[in-house]
Amino acid sequence: MKHFFLVITLFSLFSCQDDIQSSSPTLQGLRHGDYVWRSTARSATIYPDGSLKIMGSDGYGTMIINLPEAIVGSYDLGQAKPSTITYSEGNNTYSTQNNGNEYPVYLGDGKVFIEIVDVETKTIRGSFYFNSYDSSGTNYMNFSEGVFYNLPYIEE
Repeated sequence: MKHFFLVITLFSLFSCQDDIQSSSPTLQGLRHGDYVWRSTARSATIYPDGSLKIMGSDGYGTMIINLPEAIVGSYDLGQAKPSTITYSEGNNTYSTQNNGNEYPVYLGDGKVFIEIVDVETKTIRGSFYFNSYDSSGTNYMNFSEGVFYNLPYIEE
């Protein structure tokens, strides 16, 4: 009987994991640490100046990741940084360019990692996390464990 419960426990632990490879391509992240946000519509564009824009929406919220380059590397987020993430939901827009106004002041920050830019298949892969605030600095949005996986891109 002990083995039966052990097998059931192990099965339930591993079967509940969110396998991003089974939902390829994807743009998703863990919103506020407890809600898996997954876009149902997504796009990526590399512009003539080399910048990258990734957009995704789940029908309620929209995320936009803007990076100055579409090359493998890490990109810091925060006020006055060239890389930004905005997330809009309803009438609220949160940006990594905004800081909180409570004491102690909390900063809009985070990081985006581009891991692969596959020019043959025109797909991009990477991860991200961020803290962002609305323009008033009182409302915040947090994402962790963010992933964009095998996301097709177009070149303009």
